[in-house]
Amino acid sequence: MKDRKAMKTRRILAIICYTIGFCAYGAAGYVCWLSWNGTISDKQGFLTFLPIWIVSYWFNTFFSQLVCRVKKGGSRQWAIKKRARHVLSDISTVLSVVLLCFWIYVYVSQYTELLNFK
Repeated sequence: MKDRKAMKTRRILAIICYTIGFCAYGAAGYVCWLSWNGTISDKQGFLTFLPIWIVSYWFNTFFSQLVCRVKKGGSRQWAIKKRARHVLSDISTVLSVVLLCFWIYVYVSQYTELLNFK
């Protein structure tokens, strides 16, 4: 009974962490969009994006740690099914990489404009 309650609590906390991480990725994407449209400068956009991206990464790391519990015998007990874990983890990874690639693109495009490589 105690194990079931502990796993339910882990599942709830994992879902909360993933939701917060996903919302943070959404906020980071919104900052990227504002920067792309020219509403805010690229520098301000990046300085706003970076802490939001770090928070989202941390919460998704917490999610990864909460979904697995190691029992006394060394066996593992999962709070979320394998397919759901992998789908959520893959979505998180893709969002993270896409957002970082946006800022790499902005940096490279500004650098080439400064050096007149166009």
